[in-house]
Amino acid sequence: MNLWNKKAKSYARYSSNLNEIQKTTFAKLGSLQGKSVVDIGCGSGVWTLHLAQKAKDVLGIDSSSAMLEILQEDATTHAISNVKTLNLDFESFYNNHNMKFDLAFLSMSPALQNEKDYQAFLNLAPKKVYLGWASRRKSSFLDPIFEHFNTHFKGFYEEDLQGFLNAQNIPYEVEIFNETRVVKRDKESAIENALWHLSMNGVNANKQELESFAKDEVEEIIEAKIKLLIVG
Repeated sequence: MNLWNKKAKSYARYSSNLNEIQKTTFAKLGSLQGKSVVDIGCGSGVWTLHLAQKAKDVLGIDSSSAMLEILQEDATTHAISNVKTLNLDFESFYNNHNMKFDLAFLSMSPALQNEKDYQAFLNLAPKKVYLGWASRRKSSFLDPIFEHFNTHFKGFYEEDLQGFLNAQNIPYEVEIFNETRVVKRDKESAIENALWHLSMNGVNANKQELESFAKDEVEEIIEAKIKLLIVG
């Protein structure tokens, strides 16, 4: 089973209110009127539907069919009709489609895995926006579990698009955001979330092994640094 399909039901959904990172990003982008946009690893449409309200049209690409179902459901709810989706991983997309856009967008997605992916992303449009982890995320709940299983948060990549841009001497603008948030979950939801993260790391665990880490209600403090790269 696609692990992102499993995550979809509890994943963040589109909100009509922009958060601070979204406000800053759109301010830097300027007008998208009349522009075509591709959102790589679009997920449930947290960014996609905002992009669609500012651009001529948006194509969302994601390997999770369940995430795309949520995106389309929220698009219908909010009467956003200029979004199309493709249920593909990024490599399959660029190997089988020769499409060009005005803006290529990617936010917090593991879709880019190697230099071929980086170059394919850069080739999609004259302007590119990339949001990713600037350092390893800290979690008051998950970090002790990761340590117990001798692993760590895998969303942060030591080598990513920024390293490729530096190596190729490609200029870009960068901004770092510091984010701290508190997530409250009941015990069962917290354990399910931990099991999902462990599965992403290739660790097979069961609920019983995590019982001692979770109280009746879990208050998780998450600290993260997120980087915004704008190319072109």
